[in-house]
Amino acid sequence: MMRKDLSKMQMITAHNNKYRFLYNIFFLLVFVLLFSIAGFRPVGIDRDSGTYAVAIQSFIITHNYDYIRIEPSFYLIVNVSKFLFNDAVRGVFILYALLGVSLTLYAIKKNSSFPLLSLIVYFCFFFVLHEMTQIRAGVAAAIFLLAIPDIVNRNWKSYLIKTALATLFHYTAIIMLFIYLINSKNNKQLFYLFLPLIGILLAITNFGKYFLMSMISFLPEFLSYKINLYLTMHEAGMYTEINVFNLYYSSLLIIYYFAIININKFKKEINVLQIKILGWMLFAFYFFYFLPVFAFRISEFLGLVLIFILPDLISIVREKVFTSFIVFLYSITMLFNYVFIQKMLYF
Repeated sequence: MMRKDLSKMQMITAHNNKYRFLYNIFFLLVFVLLFSIAGFRPVGIDRDSGTYAVAIQSFIITHNYDYIRIEPSFYLIVNVSKFLFNDAVRGVFILYALLGVSLTLYAIKKNSSFPLLSLIVYFCFFFVLHEMTQIRAGVAAAIFLLAIPDIVNRNWKSYLIKTALATLFHYTAIIMLFIYLINSKNNKQLFYLFLPLIGILLAITNFGKYFLMSMISFLPEFLSYKINLYLTMHEAGMYTEINVFNLYYSSLLIIYYFAIININKFKKEINVLQIKILGWMLFAFYFFYFLPVFAFRISEFLGLVLIFILPDLISIVREKVFTSFIVFLYSITMLFNYVFIQKMLYF
């Protein structure tokens, strides 16, 4: 009897090892594919690569370290690229793609309950946005994803290190300091029911504008510079059009309320935290609507939690196959919006 049990355990172990091996190979293939697309894309196929190419070449000529305007990691990556590659511009895109894609896939592999669906959400919602356009913010956001479990575990030292690293890639990541204050326990549900509505109300009263204007003088120079830059562009008529109740953010509002109403059904503490972060994402979008670039930067950074929230909706519904299909269809619609409506890629 013991021999049979031992043989059965060995078979199960062998099966699990085979599954784990295939699972790792699958993630490796996904990484190679996404890394190749982002790292070797033609310059000019997206909105920002042409601007990056000019900035890289300008820095190589002038060696002007302007840490107020651009984060320190950018200059480090350019210098490393000069050393490793004949084409420094291409090298910079390769290094950012290597970091952004690998860190995000690692976070998905480590923390997602539904990795395949999380990969689909990542590719459709954030790959073009972060890995092919906002490449500095993409790496910072990936580090943020890895830092979220530290909030649940109250590992403030690890979280501060990740916050510092993320901020070196994009100054927007400084908002991670505030996110650490969010309680991951299932409490204050009433407050989070009203949080996006408070953001909308404050947007109507223009309180966000007065708040930001009054805070500029108290902020570090690298932050006040960015905000003043956004304000200058806004006053010049750049990035002024924003529909607060656009289809995307309205759909996220519906998803958020479905999740917050059913928050007791989520079994993991990290799910509660991710839902609350989504609430703050929506609040920030509405609160700072008067300054579209700023509103989008913060909301897109925090919005990366959708990689986990959307798939985890499956765990609280009975119709799991149907819900998976809806999440898949919603993700494909988002990718279609990026590529063909917002035209973030130029073919």
